[in-house]
Amino acid sequence: MRPSDPPPPVRLGALDPEAPTPLGPHSMLRRVVAEPVTALMIQRALVMDVAHPLVAAGVEDHSQFRSRPWRRAWITVDAGLRLVFGPTSVARAAARQIYATHDHIHGTATDGAGAAYTAHDASLLTWVWATLVDSAETAYTRWVGPFGPGEAEAYYADMVAFARFVGIPAELLPADRPAFAAYLHAMLDSGLLGTGAVGRDLVGHILWFEHPSVPPPVVRVGRVLAVTTLDPRLRQALDLRLDPADERFGNRLDQRLRTYYRRLPRARAGLPTFYVFLRRPTIGLAGRLGSVGQVGAAAPTGGDDG
Repeated sequence: MRPSDPPPPVRLGALDPEAPTPLGPHSMLRRVVAEPVTALMIQRALVMDVAHPLVAAGVEDHSQFRSRPWRRAWITVDAGLRLVFGPTSVARAAARQIYATHDHIHGTATDGAGAAYTAHDASLLTWVWATLVDSAETAYTRWVGPFGPGEAEAYYADMVAFARFVGIPAELLPADRPAFAAYLHAMLDSGLLGTGAVGRDLVGHILWFEHPSVPPPVVRVGRVLAVTTLDPRLRQALDLRLDPADERFGNRLDQRLRTYYRRLPRARAGLPTFYVFLRRPTIGLAGRLGSVGQVGAAAPTGGDDG
């Protein structure tokens, strides 16, 4: 494309109101996400998200994570659990709430040429989805155990079905695991990630987050595991380095998770389903109207909440 050419039209994500939830009780995606250890990758996924300049613009302009971190985290985790572990009505309500939140997330990025962005941009949704695919798989295969025969393919098929359920067009989704690996490598080699000053500033806030209500050791755990497991190309693009104490701590923690996590009682994996089962339909709705957050997060807006 020549510099004088107009940018291509933005393809928007769109929910299918009749789509059933693609995840059954024995789905590989549910098995992966049910492991609490995958939550330790939240900072990693967020770093990957905001490395994209347009995602970073949406977070910078609309997220409350700096001022209200626990509320922001609660809304995001609650929506994610309902999407993955809820029955069709609950998952569909969560998806509608995500789209209602995304209606408010649009603007113009201050980095680069001032490109317009919207949280409904399907290419941005695809990138955020890809960071979740990669981060959850990294946590599971690193600390729970390697995928067995056919499990990697089943996990990816579930993730594609999940992406379709939340409105990402099929033609934007890599068809299989080799195609996904090619997409991820192309993004990491594109020269796009990590180029924006806003995104680089957000990465610093995410990994070295400071707030009176958030204990520094909690942030440190996510920081060291994120930097330890991120692709070296992204670490280089973002100029991410741990100090010697953090590097030693990260290596020890990684090794202990590899050794001991899988020995924990299997009941650990039942916690998400138990949460969704017990969750009251109106929990946490007060004060959420109009709340907005990072691309891929949700803020319920009332109505059908499952």
